[in-house]
Amino acid sequence: MNPELERLLVALAARDNASPAQFADADAEVEQLLKPILERLSPPGRADFLRALQGRYRAYLRASQRPPTMPSTA
Repeated sequence: MNPELERLLVALAARDNASPAQFADADAEVEQLLKPILERLSPPGRADFLRALQGRYRAYLRASQRPPTMPSTA
């Protein structure tokens, strides 16, 4: 996975799980990570990126909530 995307996904998860007292800081970190990415994209590209990011974030959350695979005993 792209390290920049991974940092963004981790920051999004941290923001979504932040306490009310920590939310502003977590949201600022997400915005800080998003800004350079969105600056590189055209306006239509930004919308496409944000839509793709939503799907990728949902997949990231599903993958992080699954228990690790147990090795087979065979």
